[in-house]
Amino acid sequence: MNEKISQQSRMDLFLKLENLAKASAEEIERVRKLSEIERKWWKNYPAYETVDDILKDAEKGVLMKIESDEDFKLIMRFENPDLKDWQPYIHKDTALLLKKVGEKWRQKMIQNGLSDKIILSITSLIRTAEYQEKLTKRGKLAMPNSPHTKGQSFDIDGCGYYENNKAINPRQSENYKDFYNPRVHQLLRELLEDMKKENCLNYILEYEDTDNQCFHITRNPDYHPPFSTKND
Repeated sequence: MNEKISQQSRMDLFLKLENLAKASAEEIERVRKLSEIERKWWKNYPAYETVDDILKDAEKGVLMKIESDEDFKLIMRFENPDLKDWQPYIHKDTALLLKKVGEKWRQKMIQNGLSDKIILSITSLIRTAEYQEKLTKRGKLAMPNSPHTKGQSFDIDGCGYYENNKAINPRQSENYKDFYNPRVHQLLRELLEDMKKENCLNYILEYEDTDNQCFHITRNPDYHPPFSTKND
C-alpha cells in the first residue's frame, strides 16, 4: 500500500511539473533559431519512432543506458516504469560527452571549493518521435526533427541539483534560495561555453530565468569523446 501511494504521489508531482513548463511563443521562436545548427547536424539521421526501437539499439550497444553516478542523478520520472516515454538511454558517443561534461564540471567545482555532495540533475534523454510531437502540441520547447529523437541530446536542470541526495530546486524545495548556490550552474555554463567554442557541442539555456530553466546539450557529430577524460 505504501509503495502504491508513493508511486501515485510521484505521478501527481510529475504531472504538476509538466503543466508548469509551458513556453511562450517568443521562447519557442528563440529556441527554434538557436537549435537550427544542431538540427542541421543531425537532419539526415533517422529518429527513433518507438520505445521498442530504442530498446533494440540499446541491446546492440548503439545506445548506452545512463545511470546516476557521482556527478549526475536522473530525476524521478526515469525511475517510474509506468512512464514508458522516459527511457534512460542516449547514443554511446553522446553518453561519453555527458561523462566528460560531468568530469570537467566536477573539476571546476573542486577548484572553486564547492561541495562534493552536489550532483547535477539530468532531466531529459532520448525521446521517440511520437513523444516529441506530443510535447510540441502541448506547447513545450520541443523542436521538430530534434536530436533528442536520435539519442544525441540530453538536458540538465539549470536551476536545481541534488545535495546529499536531496532535491534542491524551486519546484520541490521549501526555502529554495536559502540552500541553492547559483555558482554551481554558473560553472556549468562556463564549461559549456568553452566546449561549444571547441566545436564539441551546442547548448541552449531553455526557459531562462524561470523555475524550469535547463541546459539542452547536443553533441556535434564530428566530435567523438574519449572514454575517460580525467587526465585531460
